[in-house]
Amino acid sequence: MKKIIIILNLCLCFSQSPLGDIEDLFNSGNLLEAESLINTVQEKNENFYYLAYQIYFQLDDLNNANKNLQKALEIDEDKYFDEGDQLGLLINDLKNVNKTLTSGFIEEAIEESLKLIKKYPNNSICYYRLGYAYKENKDYSSAISNFNKAIDINPYNSVYKDEITYISNLEMLKGKEMYDLKDYQLALEHFNKALEYDPSNAAAMFRIGNIYYSIRDYMKAANIYEEGLILKRNNYKVYNIVGKCYVALNETEKALSSFDKSLEINPAYSSALFEKSKLFKNLNQISKSTEILNTILTIDATYLKAYELLMDIEVGLNNLNKAIDYGNSALAINPTAYTVQQRLASVYNQQEIYSKGREFAKASLKSKKNYAPALFELGIAELSLCNKVAAKDAFTKCKRNRNYRKAASDYLKTDNFEHYTSHCQ
Repeated sequence: MKKIIIILNLCLCFSQSPLGDIEDLFNSGNLLEAESLINTVQEKNENFYYLAYQIYFQLDDLNNANKNLQKALEIDEDKYFDEGDQLGLLINDLKNVNKTLTSGFIEEAIEESLKLIKKYPNNSICYYRLGYAYKENKDYSSAISNFNKAIDINPYNSVYKDEITYISNLEMLKGKEMYDLKDYQLALEHFNKALEYDPSNAAAMFRIGNIYYSIRDYMKAANIYEEGLILKRNNYKVYNIVGKCYVALNETEKALSSFDKSLEINPAYSSALFEKSKLFKNLNQISKSTEILNTILTIDATYLKAYELLMDIEVGLNNLNKAIDYGNSALAINPTAYTVQQRLASVYNQQEIYSKGREFAKASLKSKKNYAPALFELGIAELSLCNKVAAKDAFTKCKRNRNYRKAASDYLKTDNFEHYTSHCQ
């Protein structure tokens, strides 16, 4: 009975030994966990060195694999001789290919790597070396194919994925250059190629989304943005753009949902708050819009767009003096904010304080020459102040802008012009 208890205790100790746990991890394919634990083992013996060799070899860390196999060979040379010989040959073959490649003989390196794959068909490093040679030869499609084969054999080595990311990013850089030149077609080709090389490249998806957004294909933009967000869920800026796409598509609920997702990630993101406030304004939910705008200003008192929208809201409510207060607050932060100056010109014109309207319209035009909204307000102010030549000049310049062409042209019609200046002596 005592003998049985002793045997059971020995079995229990063995099953609970660190080396046994590591071996279980290795056999179940949890190589990274096994690697992490192997370094914690204090008592090293033949079994430890051989297991460490196996782990490092599977992870393509040939230096550590060789070190540990050599230790096992010192203990029992006959037992591990064949494996030691095979590992030595592999290391030597890889060194020779690398030497050929670093010497600048790329085609020869490709040929040697192809031979290595035939010799070691299940070795991921050989596919990696072939992929690297193709990359140096700028044959990126072949490079990507072999890097993926290396990953299939060994998904634990991040170097292989890094190479794919590098090549994909080369296409991203070309795409960005074309995008900046507004050559959207060529930019799209490069971004699609980046995505072909690396289907997990969320940045490429976002860039493609930007192209569709730029050409106002909001449905395609939203769809590709959302594909990217599956991969990178915490990109609150992209959620905001998705919301803007749905606003353009009159998908109110989806737009609000996207803005809310952006704000869940970053509650202080002023751009998403502002877009949400604009949407509520368009829905005539003025109190909600105003509440959000005031929240923005508690976060960032310099956010001019919030002041502008507050001005627009107060003008819509005919609270012109309150609109002026918001305008003055904005100008205290940025005295040359031409959009605010133009809004103030419009408010003063509505109050029939045309001298002030002219003053702020001219200030706006000083900050931004030929700004059509300011030219229009200047025309109204000059017309009302009986400065007929100045009014005609302002409206003539204004009608160059298609958004103001009809309104400015109407003022310039002889009958209308005489009607609006009938009060002048």
